[in-house]
Amino acid sequence: MKVLFVCRHNTGRSQIAKAFYNGLTHSSDADSAGTHVIEIGQTLEERRATIDAKNFFIFDVMNEAGHDISQYVRTPLIEDMIDRYDMVVSMASKEDTPEWLLQSDKYVYWDVSDPRGQ
Repeated sequence: MKVLFVCRHNTGRSQIAKAFYNGLTHSSDADSAGTHVIEIGQTLEERRATIDAKNFFIFDVMNEAGHDISQYVRTPLIEDMIDRYDMVVSMASKEDTPEWLLQSDKYVYWDVSDPRGQ
């Protein structure tokens, strides 16, 4: 099953979900995107260099779980990309989610808090 995981900035929740899904399924069937990505094509390593790194624990957590996500690329969510997936799992707040995604029969909402700074 092809799954797209979505969060707001595509730096935490959706990237983590992508790594775990692909690892558990031994596939590359999951991708991730963000509803508010400005730095298109930026790797997570590059993102860490532009923000307060002491609050960017995602690498530590994922390395402990055996996943190096430092080179994962941040991707903006665009409407036609959902055609490539069987399911779109969003962890972005509904206020940050485009109406076209909310109306899609592929849309599933997971209430997962933003881990930023935790």
